[in-house]
Amino acid sequence: MSFVSYSLALLLVSAAAIVATGLAQNSPQDFLKPHNAARTSVGVGPLSWDNNLEAYAQNYANQRRGDCKLIHSGGPYGENLFWGSGKTWTASDAVELWVAEKQYYDYRSNTCMSGKVCGHYTQVVWADSVSVGCATVTCNDGATFIICSYNPPGNRRERDRDIFIAMSLVSYSLALLVVSAAAMFATGFAQNSPQDFLNPHNAARASVRVGPLRWDNNLAAYAQNYANQRRGDCRLIHSGGPYGENIFWGSSGRKWSAADAVASWVAEKQFYDYGSNTCASGKVCGHYTQVVWAKSVSVGCATVACNNGGTFIICSYNPPGNVQGQRPYDDLEIALEIA
Repeated sequence: MSFVSYSLALLLVSAAAIVATGLAQNSPQDFLKPHNAARTSVGVGPLSWDNNLEAYAQNYANQRRGDCKLIHSGGPYGENLFWGSGKTWTASDAVELWVAEKQYYDYRSNTCMSGKVCGHYTQVVWADSVSVGCATVTCNDGATFIICSYNPPGNRRERDRDIFIAMSLVSYSLALLVVSAAAMFATGFAQNSPQDFLNPHNAARASVRVGPLRWDNNLAAYAQNYANQRRGDCRLIHSGGPYGENIFWGSSGRKWSAADAVASWVAEKQFYDYGSNTCASGKVCGHYTQVVWAKSVSVGCATVACNNGGTFIICSYNPPGNVQGQRPYDDLEIALEIA
């Protein structure tokens, strides 16, 4: 079974949640601000809010409440989708994850890196898209689904080279936030303790009746050593070591936690088909299968704040999962029961 290394989760929220507790974090301005910050950084004008697009987005979000699947509406607009579980996800979470794909887009070749996704980012900064409307819904399973609709739609093949002004012609600056290891442990430890990593891992494993992982300090030391090597570039490159491995990257602008990383890996569950032991076409599910791999019994994780302000998180597993020809857990009856 072939797995692509990297995960980005896509998210949405219910109308009730928006009106009640989520309004402050899912207002039009909460969607517009991160969109327009990304567009400004490449010399593209701001998006404006469109109530008709919002209504379209909300209508479709409501249709996804029952399953929370990342299925596009097939409508006339550009569209970005987001899904997340395990916490209250906001507008900024969704847009920041889309913008995080920037590192995978190469302007000169006008392509994404091999095996990577960058279309959500290019839609965010598409110069011809001038208006946006978004919606959030809380799904029946407690997860969050977020959708943004864009007009005119982006990612049009005939205008690909005009996605945004070439970087070489734009003068802009990005402040680099360098966070020391001391600062990371001082401010981030409460959200990145061993238990903060273990709890979401073991919740996912319990849901498929797989035993819990235990923390291993040697694995944590290995993970921290490699995380420190990635501080300079924050790139999602695997260590190539003897352990199973999940890696996560989050962009600058917020503090990403253990729960964020594990939630993004577990979000791939919807793309894994136990019967065929494969991921859905064009999707990634290997991070999820490593999380619930029954023969992996110990884990150690580490977090580092990169020089570019991003966050790099790594978890190492022993024995490693995702062994070719094997399933993450072997009980087909249980798999069918929980499907």
